[in-house]
Amino acid sequence: MEKTVIAYYTGTGNTLELAKRIKGAELVDIIRINEGNATLDDDITRLGIFFPVYMGGVPYPVREFISSTLNGRDNSSLQYVFSLITCGSGGKNAEWMLDRSLQDIGIGLSYTLSIRYPDSYLPLVSKVPDENKTKEILSKAEEKIQKAIEDIEKEEIKLPSKPLLGKIMSKMVSKTGPSAKDKKMSVGTDCIRCGTCASICPSGNIVIGEKKAEIGDKCLHCYACYNFCPNGAIKYEGRNDHYKGLVKIEELKRR
Repeated sequence: MEKTVIAYYTGTGNTLELAKRIKGAELVDIIRINEGNATLDDDITRLGIFFPVYMGGVPYPVREFISSTLNGRDNSSLQYVFSLITCGSGGKNAEWMLDRSLQDIGIGLSYTLSIRYPDSYLPLVSKVPDENKTKEILSKAEEKIQKAIEDIEKEEIKLPSKPLLGKIMSKMVSKTGPSAKDKKMSVGTDCIRCGTCASICPSGNIVIGEKKAEIGDKCLHCYACYNFCPNGAIKYEGRNDHYKGLVKIEELKRR
């Protein structure tokens, strides 16, 4: 009997929303796996790896999941490995990098596709998508999403092509990971210490201090804390627009 599991990484929830559309799949948060709070069953036959593009490539938590969890288990039961990748512009480099990473540990990728979703990466977007823009982007992507879902159900094969700067980008992205605090981010005195930011931060980079939340030095720059702070207490220099996301905030909580 086939068993489909999707291991997903998400910041603001776009990738989780996409993963939820694969009928009959069990969803497991990659962050919870990496932290030892969730596991992959031994009898998985169909494995999905879903994530957003970061810096043109595969996010650090996903690379850690592949090199530690997948590399350390018996993957002989896997018959079909697929991936859907959300991106603000292009995801060809990420598709290729994922394929290479899996090949390095002896896993063959059967299907991969990147799909444009609303982009909330504050350093590069002049304005995060509002509700109308979000609907427009998703409407344009719907045909591609439906085709991908059908392909995966039929276990179609779609392998990535090698991008022009694949090797260079791979080397650059492989060096990225949790980094120093974004200097444009701060926590205002209007922080009510509710703990929302700390509960959704994928790198566990936020703690609740005696007076307000405190941002540490291992930020993944997903900006979930900024976008979902219920009191708007997390600030980003020069910005006051917030991305509302596609899932309920309760679905993003990890702690």
